[in-house]
Amino acid sequence: MDKESTEKHPHIRARDIIHRLLLGGSDGSIESIAVTAGLNGAGVAFSGIRVAGVAFAVAGALSMFFSSYISERSELQTLQKDIERERMEIETEPEEERRELEQLLREEGYGDKEIETIMARVTADEDLWLRVQLRLELHKDAGDVKVNPLRGAGPAGVLFLLCAALPILPYAFAVSRTTALLASLALALGALFILGSTKFSSLKEMDVKAGLEDAAIGGFAAILLYLIGHLITIA
Repeated sequence: MDKESTEKHPHIRARDIIHRLLLGGSDGSIESIAVTAGLNGAGVAFSGIRVAGVAFAVAGALSMFFSSYISERSELQTLQKDIERERMEIETEPEEERRELEQLLREEGYGDKEIETIMARVTADEDLWLRVQLRLELHKDAGDVKVNPLRGAGPAGVLFLLCAALPILPYAFAVSRTTALLASLALALGALFILGSTKFSSLKEMDVKAGLEDAAIGGFAAILLYLIGHLITIA
């Protein structure tokens, strides 16, 4: 096959990074609009909303970064242990592992002759055997163990900060509370719609329904917190 050929429908690359980016951006938008709307409803001065909003955005970004880093590192440590265990089993219990692999291939729909050919090829190379065993038995890729935990954590924290900053911007101007609230909502819901509908893929593949659903969740959170803040002031 020509190495320079391209896929008609290319796959999305780095899905784990995209997932963490979406999580960071969505969380930043929803939580920030909810906080600022609640403070607005409670009658807090714009200066107070700005200070609280910025503090929340920075704290949230750091939390997103460290939680993503710890989660990714834990997954890599678990994968490393799985690799070591599978390698040990292949070395010490090869017949048992062969039976397991044959059964896994049979479950994948291969016939006896195909299984015989695959087994001869795979078990002749211990590294290949390990990779195939991990993929079929544990649905994991041995190559992922080389992934840097910062790969997804950094972008997630940065996007959280950027998206959390958007709903705060209108409170930097001398406008009415209603105008600030509506402008803040527009910025946050716009970000949520873009994140939810594109998911960092091609604009030709936009999922408008998903974008609207994400925006609706952010809008609901903002309205709920605004009402709670308003009720606190009149209680």
